[in-house]
This record gives sequence, structure tokens and C-alpha cells, in this order.
Amino acid sequence: MADINTILFDIGWPIIDETGAHRAWNGYLRKRINELKGKSVSEAAIKKYEAKAVECYAPSLFSYVIWQLVKPNEDAFYMLRSEFDNFKPFDHYRLQPGIAEILGKLHGKFKLGFAANQPQTVLDYLDSHGILRFFDSVKVSDEIGYSKPDVRMFLKILENLGSLPEESAMIGDRQDNDMVPAKMIGMTAIRLNVGPHRDQKIRYPKEKPDFIINKLIDLYEIPFIAARMK
Repeated sequence: MADINTILFDIGWPIIDETGAHRAWNGYLRKRINELKGKSVSEAAIKKYEAKAVECYAPSLFSYVIWQLVKPNEDAFYMLRSEFDNFKPFDHYRLQPGIAEILGKLHGKFKLGFAANQPQTVLDYLDSHGILRFFDSVKVSDEIGYSKPDVRMFLKILENLGSLPEESAMIGDRQDNDMVPAKMIGMTAIRLNVGPHRDQKIRYPKEKPDFIINKLIDLYEIPFIAARMK
């Protein structure tokens, strides 16, 4: 493994705990399905569809669930998907425990950047909570013009940071969006087992993450990070 000097973070789940936002959206969706179809949808049914979305590597878990609930009504799908896009999650966001302290320790020892499919409005949230100052690259998919798992997104971010893939690591919660493209271009892949994609399976050995952690504090136990913390 080459000397790692750059770390990219996904935002949703590694930095922001989206549990509350996820729960709030599901509650809203159940209400809307009841209004549109005149029948109730259980939380268990939604969780079942979420598990299937994760299993089949659906690009959007939320689109998959919406479609399962309304198919074959395409108009209802596009309407609810639009409502999801306009859903305001920020009141339900929480930072992952200890994230500011962890980023503060990594800052200056590594170049830090985002690799996140997020609207630029999320940067305001991170800035207001004192997180943005730790990052050397603060561009997200909205500004970059590419979205994960497109490897061009990763390459563009690394280019902006002046970093090579083999000198860089990716921290994310999704096997499909984070680990697979990072491994494809030669990055070190660190999977954080949190959120709805925590049980997403590895399809082939070459897509296996280099490290798997269950909480962010475990980053300090990864050899290349531990070495720079001394």
C-alpha cells in the first residue's frame, strides 16, 4: 500500500447521522401512500423494500421503495420522487458522535475532501456546525457535475486536491457507491457499517473493502492512520 495522504468522506452516514431524516421521510411517505391509494403501509413493508433495494444494488434506495409502493402508476412515482427531492431533512440531521474531534485530528495530517451525492445546501449545514473548516475540498456532486458511482467524480475531486488514487482513501457506507468505484481506480476503501446499506453484500473479492469499521473512532486503528497520529 502506498503512503496515504488523502482521505475522502461520504457525507450521508459517515459524517451526518441520517437516522432521523430517514425516519421522518418514511413517515411522510406512508401518509402520502394512504392519501393516494386509500390503504395503509406498514413500516415493516417499507423496511422489506429497503432491504431488497440494498440487495439488488439499486442506485436510489428511496426511488426503489417509492416505485414498489405505487407501481405501475408512473405519475404517482414521479410526483412522490419530486416530493422526496423537496423534502427538508436538515431539522432531522445529527452529526455522527465525535466527528468534529476526529476530523480535527485528521486535519493537517491528511488532505480531506468530500465524495458525496449531495445538494450544495448540505454545505451550509456542515458549515454552521463547524465541520466545513476541516476540509481542503468542499465540492459535492451538484457542483462537480458527476455523481457516484461514476469514477470521474472521484478522479475530479482528487485532481482538485492534487492527489493520486493510490495515495488516497475513501470512507463510505455503501458498497456500490463508495467501495466499488474507489477500488476500481486504485484507492484504499474503508467501509463504515452504518445506515440502511450496512448489510449490502460484496459481490466479488476484488470489490472487498481494505478495511471495515463499525464506528468512526475505529479509524485510529487503521495502520496508515495510526502511523500519522503519532
